[in-house]
Amino acid sequence: MVCCGQLPAVAHCARGTIDGAFEWRYGEHTVDESSEEVHDANWFTQKYSLVYHTGGGIVGGRVGSYDLSLGYEWLALDGAIDGQSTDVSTGKVLYQGDVVIAPGGLPLNLRLYSRDLNSSTFSSVSATGLFERLPGDSMPAPETVIGLQNGRQSVSGFTLMVGAASGDYEGVYRDVLAHAPRLLIDYRQHDVRDLKSTTPQHYRDRNLAFVSLNKKDNWFHYRVYDHKDYINPEEDYVEKAYILGTIDHTLQRRWVRLTNWIEVSADASYTTTNELSRGDNIERRYDINLFTVAQRRGWQAANFSNYRREFDGTRRERALEFPVYISKQFDPETSLRTRFIAEFEDSLVFAEDRKANQEVVFLSNRLELRQRQPWTLAGQFDVEHKSGGDGEGLSARALVETATNRLFRPQYDLFGAYSLSYFSGEGAEENDDRDETVGFWEQTLVGRIETDLSPNYRTGFTQEFLYGSGTLDRRVGNYINPKSDLGLMFSGGEVEQRDGSVLRSTTTWFGEYRGSSRLASRLEFTYDYLNDEEGEEDVFIASHRLRYDSRRFYATLQNRLIIGNHRVSSGGLGASSVEGGSTSGEADYTMENRFYLMAYPVRAMEASLRVDHDWRSFNNGDSHQYLIEQRLRYYLRRGGIGRNLALLGQEFLYERVESPQSETRSARTLTLIGEIYPTVRTLLGVRLRYRYLEPEDTTTYTGYLTAGINWEKLQISVDYAYGTRDEGETDPERVEHRWEVKARKVF
Repeated sequence: MVCCGQLPAVAHCARGTIDGAFEWRYGEHTVDESSEEVHDANWFTQKYSLVYHTGGGIVGGRVGSYDLSLGYEWLALDGAIDGQSTDVSTGKVLYQGDVVIAPGGLPLNLRLYSRDLNSSTFSSVSATGLFERLPGDSMPAPETVIGLQNGRQSVSGFTLMVGAASGDYEGVYRDVLAHAPRLLIDYRQHDVRDLKSTTPQHYRDRNLAFVSLNKKDNWFHYRVYDHKDYINPEEDYVEKAYILGTIDHTLQRRWVRLTNWIEVSADASYTTTNELSRGDNIERRYDINLFTVAQRRGWQAANFSNYRREFDGTRRERALEFPVYISKQFDPETSLRTRFIAEFEDSLVFAEDRKANQEVVFLSNRLELRQRQPWTLAGQFDVEHKSGGDGEGLSARALVETATNRLFRPQYDLFGAYSLSYFSGEGAEENDDRDETVGFWEQTLVGRIETDLSPNYRTGFTQEFLYGSGTLDRRVGNYINPKSDLGLMFSGGEVEQRDGSVLRSTTTWFGEYRGSSRLASRLEFTYDYLNDEEGEEDVFIASHRLRYDSRRFYATLQNRLIIGNHRVSSGGLGASSVEGGSTSGEADYTMENRFYLMAYPVRAMEASLRVDHDWRSFNNGDSHQYLIEQRLRYYLRRGGIGRNLALLGQEFLYERVESPQSETRSARTLTLIGEIYPTVRTLLGVRLRYRYLEPEDTTTYTGYLTAGINWEKLQISVDYAYGTRDEGETDPERVEHRWEVKARKVF
């Protein structure tokens, strides 16, 4: 459709278009149990929309452009669920107006907009019962329409940008505008009103940003965010922010180059938040950031300092952080990295006169030597001082490392490390009393050797020792953390405090085979031993992984054995349709097996097999989880590699859970799939499924038929589903029917 649209200052004929669409959807779903109807649902939905679009340039595009849309949408739902009828219809105006005024030769850009093109939708729920979707299903679960979501979701506002980006204007009015500041005013209002939805919404959001560039890289912001909830006024709040510094109008940080090797970025902000639920307690926050980056040949330095203060009438919080990072390259073989962090935090609760504070000073130096020699050497020294209510004291750690340099391709890859740590001070305050004095020494020794026995075989051995003695509270430090507070592997726990000595030994051996890019195998054994004030405990872990990958074949095999007390979680096999049989807790033995196979025997066929098994031994018995999943697909294509003409598929799923905490549960599912594509745009599909559940002792048969046409501007689909379930131990006989017709036309 061609027409002439007229706007102020529009001097040409605009071309307009009309878009329209209608959608119909009709369906029924009935359920009978023991020959009695227990569920009856039907729905008929209609949706029509018509929108006119036009747009073009203003004065041939020399002044700006516009984009306008206007239309109407109407939808209705007529249905019933178990005798409760629903008959509702509604409509809404669809519109969009977007006008940009950008006169050529002037540093001015104004955009005005208002739109609500959000299309209404129908709300639905996925079908349960016999038609419930199982993990891995390719077809979506059937749905029942229960309501509609229609409402206003309008967005309106304007954006005004004045001034040249560079600060220098070369137009006709250069003398007047050359030194004018850059100005941005952005206002946006979002109105949502949807009271007929199952989850009603009615609120308004306002955003206002006033940004000015008063110097080359110095921006001033005034921003307001106002949220008003008409359904729940307790959620109303207003947030205002004042920002001054090197933060541009897009809230991106800018860097100012002071010299050819120093850059700085600084900003300060003041933010107030007024929440209706907090009454007169307005939250006020101050933030100051000062960042510096320096770089010269051979060294780099950076500092990211920030200060924060919060106050809301009931409490006050302050925080200061001053970190410095320095790296120095003395020569090609020697480098130094330094970290210095100073932190200060305090808080005060006025009503209780409760004060809390924390001060932390941390320094770390790492020196790396002989980086181009057969043996490398590195040393590190960390020290930290912490004070405050959440533990205070002095922590220090010295570390030395040496390793062979892989640049020289040594026969053996060796690594060794030794560290000595000391923790002193007092633990956290509890009930105004300080815990006992902390004094703890910790030593760690790590050795590792790896070598290639041949071009295809590699083996390695790692030994880690840890010994600590004294009284430990891990809260005496923030950055230097003890390793003696960690439990055994798979124990899932940490120790806050220790009093006595602790000895831990972790031994790991691995051997791997890399025959080619297709075949890889790795065997690994780990023994973890812990002796502390609570006694001795250990855990042994054996794992194996085998992978084979070729053009038409991919297979992986993973096995893991855990011996010793360890924690396990439920659902180790992942998503499953069998419920109520998983186990978790402390186990003494665990055996996990995973096998996956993917094969492409011919170009038109793909097959996969997954076999998983978990065995766990608990104090009250053993548990087993089995999962077998097999899939087969065959594609009939025109000319071998042309479009698909048909698809034949088969799936088998077996799940079984044996648990000492509940009765054994299992499920067997067999699915047959067939799809035919008479043309590129048409589809005929069928899915047949058999499913047996224990201990319910029920057998379920379901069948799905679908037919569809998918043209560019017309889509039609017809779906039918039928399912039966015989009477079991706890479930009655059940029969379900469902059918649905969908049609959609656009023009």
